[in-house]
Amino acid sequence: MEFGIFSNGFRPHTTAAQTYDEDLSEIVLADQLGFRDAYISEHHGEPIYIGKVDTLPVPELLMCKAAGLTRQIRMGAAVKLIHLAHPVDTAIQAAVTDHVVGNGRFIFGFGSGFPNPLFASERGLSHEDRHPRLQEALEFILKCWTSEEPFDWDGKLWRGKNVVATPRPLNAPHMPMATATDTPAMIDLAGSRGYTLLSAQLEPAAFLRKKADRYARAAKAAGRATPLNNITAARYVYLADSRTEAMNDLRPFITHELGFQMKRGLIRIIRSNYNMQFQGDEVTFDQLAEAGVYCLGDPDTVAKQLREFYDASGGFGTLLIVAGKDWATREKRERSMRLFAEHVVPKLGDLQPIREPDVVAA
Repeated sequence: MEFGIFSNGFRPHTTAAQTYDEDLSEIVLADQLGFRDAYISEHHGEPIYIGKVDTLPVPELLMCKAAGLTRQIRMGAAVKLIHLAHPVDTAIQAAVTDHVVGNGRFIFGFGSGFPNPLFASERGLSHEDRHPRLQEALEFILKCWTSEEPFDWDGKLWRGKNVVATPRPLNAPHMPMATATDTPAMIDLAGSRGYTLLSAQLEPAAFLRKKADRYARAAKAAGRATPLNNITAARYVYLADSRTEAMNDLRPFITHELGFQMKRGLIRIIRSNYNMQFQGDEVTFDQLAEAGVYCLGDPDTVAKQLREFYDASGGFGTLLIVAGKDWATREKRERSMRLFAEHVVPKLGDLQPIREPDVVAA
């Protein structure tokens, strides 16, 4: 198994500069600890965040700076919302990032993101068309990266005339690709093309297993071996000397974030995913921890929780631990990452997802 971080940013408002510095420090530490990947959320502004929470709407800029501060870690967005921007601009930005980051370390991660209609409407686009717009944008972007001549694009949702998209990606035909999706057609496409399938930290093991099975069937039909190696799962992980200490460290900070997430509607997704029963949209950190949303405690306890999740999900090739949070203190967050690298990774590193996908019920 490979390891990495998911910089899923949520830091209460200071300045964006300070938040980005915290994000960078975690990516640099992950590189020093030998983690292979760093995926970075693309978070756009919402009314609830104004003056309260910093956002990172262009993660590629952070990657370009991080590339100069790190040696080997690969970086990608989780995810680039390609249905919001013109595909020519997306293709050019990604190719430039590929060259600046260099050495094949840039991953083009794409998807539709959190389903807030605001993101489309403030750009004069339709929220309802976001999935077909994403699918067409993807093919348009690939055409930008591979066309030998200027070309026209006369699609249903995107237009382009005499398109010249330079530079080309660093290595033909393009950089590694990854997507986060719940859409069956996109899961099939990702499997058949060998794109990495990203799974969010809020997905229970049963959800991941179902998606991974579909992905693996599509991959095997396309002649791809060991497809589960291309599944990447994220989990909330925090290590301390005990579970009690870990929960006490995190409780005030996660409680603060939950106040925002309840207003955004994310809690309804968690409740549905984990079949949790509680009144209204209110939920506590302790309830979520009890449900298994967080992996907390000493290294042995966390390793056991993660192995149980791995087994229940049917296995995956890469585990990302969530970063980008203003948990406890900077020193304690760094200690948690070091404990994970030094004491948990050795207990999980031998895992290899070699099972066959489950048979579809008739």
